[in-house]
Amino acid sequence: MGGFLFMIVLGPLFILSVLTSGLVILFSGKGKRKAAVRVILMMYGVGSGLLILGGMTLVTVSSITSPMSVDRSDVIGTYKVDRNMFAGPQGNWQHDHFTMTITDEDTLILKSLDINGAWHEYRRPIIPVQGVHSYLWRFSTEGDGTMHHLLMNTPTLHRQQWSFYYSFQSPRFGTVFFRKE
Repeated sequence: MGGFLFMIVLGPLFILSVLTSGLVILFSGKGKRKAAVRVILMMYGVGSGLLILGGMTLVTVSSITSPMSVDRSDVIGTYKVDRNMFAGPQGNWQHDHFTMTITDEDTLILKSLDINGAWHEYRRPIIPVQGVHSYLWRFSTEGDGTMHHLLMNTPTLHRQQWSFYYSFQSPRFGTVFFRKE
């Protein structure tokens, strides 16, 4: 984008300004040429400074407003259901009954609390996706009916400015949102 902007807009404007500056210097009187050159050089200096300042500002604003880059070390850890994404009794129940962990060994472990108060573990290996900006992964088999309903399909990673979360599609609950603790 920056190269395109320079070639299409800034490049021709710079050439036009050089030609105009040359004409101003050429047609100014002998006694005023030094003053004209000083003014033109000062204008180029100020313009270059503003261009650099503007570029730095654009880079800073872009880095602040763009979604964070998620690395493997960011993903590894324990996740809980985010009650803020789906507030109410159902969200509270999901928060109390499910927890998820992504391990160093690229395994997702879902813990589910049953009606008798016993915790059950469901393990599923994850496969990192190569050639993408953030650390993404998928399950080796999609739609595996032998797994827990939350682990039937690979979740979606949602990146925000300063955080990220996963959303799982469940045939029983709709969308379930997990955020790292």
